[in-house]
Amino acid sequence: MLGKAIRSGADMVVFLDDDVSWRPQDMVKLLKTEGDVVAGTYRFKQDEVKYMSCIYVGRSKRPVVRGDGCMKADRVPAGFLKVTMDAVERFAEAYPRLVSYKADIPTVHLFDHGVWRGHFWGEDYRFSMRWRAIGGKIWLIPDLDLDHNDRVREDGTWKVYRGNFHEFMLRQPGGALEGK
Repeated sequence: MLGKAIRSGADMVVFLDDDVSWRPQDMVKLLKTEGDVVAGTYRFKQDEVKYMSCIYVGRSKRPVVRGDGCMKADRVPAGFLKVTMDAVERFAEAYPRLVSYKADIPTVHLFDHGVWRGHFWGEDYRFSMRWRAIGGKIWLIPDLDLDHNDRVREDGTWKVYRGNFHEFMLRQPGGALEGK
């Protein structure tokens, strides 16, 4: 898919997992949010509410939040992810072994999995780590209604893990909605 986007001259590409659903306005927000790598996060497929991102905290031990509400992230899932072509080009220059060619047109393999610093990582987090290792920033939009869907019922219906990371954070200790 990324190779086709490169060949078509796209400005950006959005990666979506088939088990993630969203509201139309959340997709618009993703597309319009500033940054070369911008993501939304969603819950793990489990009853305990946990999210798939790791927020960046600097020396202050507090999240870095931009004026538009986006949070700087260490790692994000790739199921609701925008990557600009500028980021793809920068990634390809830094990691030439992850570039393949078909008819002299490059395809950049952003999402390979493997070992990094002694630990095995999945493709989403490997991309995040590589991007950050070359100085790239990842921005997370916390206020999105993203659902992670799992077909687990015997009747073939989906179990939906609804979530909004912003609202989840407000309910955490010290948050404006703590205990609610």
